Amino acid sequence: MKTSYITRMPLGSKIGIWISMIVTLCPAFAQNRLPSNWRKPTSAEAKGAWRNKSASRFLVVKGDFDGDGRDDLAELLISDSGRDFALFVRLSSQHDAWQSIHGGRAPVGDFGIRLVRPGKRDTLCGDDPSVCAPDAAKSLDLANSAIEFFTYGEASSIFYWDNTAKRFRAAPTGD
Repeated sequence: MKTSYITRMPLGSKIGIWISMIVTLCPAFAQNRLPSNWRKPTSAEAKGAWRNKSASRFLVVKGDFDGDGRDDLAELLISDSGRDFALFVRLSSQHDAWQSIHGGRAPVGDFGIRLVRPGKRDTLCGDDPSVCAPDAAKSLDLANSAIEFFTYGEASSIFYWDNTAKRFRAAPTGD
């Protein structure tokens, strides 16, 4: 009687094959991977009593940003070097690929994100167009959820999905 190649493999190799198959076939594993060279902020990097007002400490937001009916994910992440931060979004409609939509060199300590529900929103461009690009929105009528990116006690912007351009746009909402 012939035995298959897999039957003759050592147990460790069989386990490795099963793990590879599970990771490849199970979307939950893929969804937990972060972009290459980026990590979640440590408690020391994201400190402040104000963060206790959010279960995600104002570092993670879930919502349907692109209107496909499925939850997407936004996270504030730190580069492996610890020098940079970025706001990354993973859209389910784009096969869960991460995209960076905003970033900077300052420590993430005073920055946060929170969910913005669909509806009408004023922007700073409506009050003072001189502070905005000529094509910036004077107001927003959001059909989908969006992401508010803010500096605690200071400025804020809304990042929203532009379905026509198929990309995120930003609108300043506070200073």
